[in-house]
Amino acid sequence: MTTINDINDFVRILRENPDWAETIRSILLSKELLELPERFAAFVEATNQNFHLVNQRLDRLEADVSVLKTDMAGVKGRLDNLSGSDYEFKVEKNIGSLAGEYLRIRRTRVLKGPRAGLDYEFTERIEDAEDNGIITEEQNHELGRSDLIFAGRRRTDGTDLHVAAEISITIGNIDITRAAHRAGILELVIGQPVMPAVIGAHIDEDRAALANANSVAVILRAND
Repeated sequence: MTTINDINDFVRILRENPDWAETIRSILLSKELLELPERFAAFVEATNQNFHLVNQRLDRLEADVSVLKTDMAGVKGRLDNLSGSDYEFKVEKNIGSLAGEYLRIRRTRVLKGPRAGLDYEFTERIEDAEDNGIITEEQNHELGRSDLIFAGRRRTDGTDLHVAAEISITIGNIDITRAAHRAGILELVIGQPVMPAVIGAHIDEDRAALANANSVAVILRAND
């Protein structure tokens, strides 16, 4: 017969008889406490599953937002292109008044424009310049990429003046350098000085200074 004199004897007996320990545990602990480890494990599993589902939903949402951003960027790009094209058409339509106001030129005629295209006689003159080795094929193409080329007469002395202009709602460095470069090519074709110009609705101080340093005329027209 096992005698229990103190708690140490009781602990020793439980260690020697593990099945007794389980019986004692079931007596001392409630059913809820006994089931707690299993319930906690089930809770952890359910939480992990829910977290995984949330992550999947977040991933899908992120993917949807990414697609939406791409679509919106495409729409914005198309709208910007339409806005830019519309602005170029308005500039070409009003180039007579703009040239008169800013450059003191009258009897303005468009030789190359976004709506009018290339004037036939002017095109022949460019082609002749290439045929005669005055300009290269690439320089010919470069003139064809000009936004606007027009000619007129100076009010001051009545002499003819050609202008190679780049059009942009917001005038940037590239517009200024292109205008200067293409004006230089056009000078080779016609054999006389050509004025480079940029036409836009906005230009900041740095770009205005760059245009002035490169002798590029700035013509401002509101984007209305």
